Amino acid sequence: MSSPSILIVHPDRRTQRIVQRVLGGTGYRVDVADDLEQGQRLLGHLAPVLVVIDGSAMTAAGVEPFLAAARTRGAEACMTLVDAAQVAEAPRVLGLGAVTNLLVHPMPVLGEELTITAQKLIRDDLFGAEKYLLWGTALRTTTLTRASQRAHIVSDLAEQIRSRGQSARVASVAMLVADELISNGVHNAPVDERGTHYRADLARGGEIELDARHQVTLRWGCDGRYLAIEVTDRFGSLDRDTILQALVPSGVKDAGAGAGMGISLAYRSCDHLVFNLAPGKRTEVIALIDVRYPHGERVPASSYNVFVER
Repeated sequence: MSSPSILIVHPDRRTQRIVQRVLGGTGYRVDVADDLEQGQRLLGHLAPVLVVIDGSAMTAAGVEPFLAAARTRGAEACMTLVDAAQVAEAPRVLGLGAVTNLLVHPMPVLGEELTITAQKLIRDDLFGAEKYLLWGTALRTTTLTRASQRAHIVSDLAEQIRSRGQSARVASVAMLVADELISNGVHNAPVDERGTHYRADLARGGEIELDARHQVTLRWGCDGRYLAIEVTDRFGSLDRDTILQALVPSGVKDAGAGAGMGISLAYRSCDHLVFNLAPGKRTEVIALIDVRYPHGERVPASSYNVFVER
């Protein structure tokens, strides 16, 4: 069998070269195909650890057999989507269950996202907001021991963000995202041995004492590029299907008031939403808010990643 490699499928030669240079830093050989047909032929001779697909391929007739073949060969699928207009095609591809990483930013931000995504997939080293922030960035940690602490912690988070020179918009988005993710961790994450979410129907404003297993941890930090908000629970009950259903537009209607609705709101509020899943052990969700540009200049779509620990 061929040595492990990364396969890029993209029609634009300039983009091919840029992405090839970015992913060359992984240490793997990088192979390039102009389209899915050529990519399908290459797959028969490769052992890809990662497949990167241009967003325009989502409408191509051969995307389904190509993704199936890539998965059979053991590859993860990472989709790059620079043109936000292509977001409308995402639900169909998400339904294939093969693509769990969607990157929508133009260069150079896309290069940052590609590098981190590729390294996490290849190394199976998933957890920690530090991966998305510049080296040395300090992260503050708060652990909820009672459900009623949520409102105070979220309010304090906003005050601290403003005191560090960030705008009212950034602080407001951080409040919304943190509130939704913490609420999911407290109420939707806990499951019993039968898989029943026994706190999902409890009033969100009620008091609940949280023992060591039920405690939820908030970490956050900002490196001048991203404000990162990380929320972790110790149940690991959130699964990939629930996440993907909540992320796509057609899934929002069916999400109800449970974890799906919180995920949907968080995704539409931040610039990049990352799910690190260790089934039965812990769920870590990282929301990244780009603080470099005014709100009107941000890309009108958000990246996401769903990583499942092997």
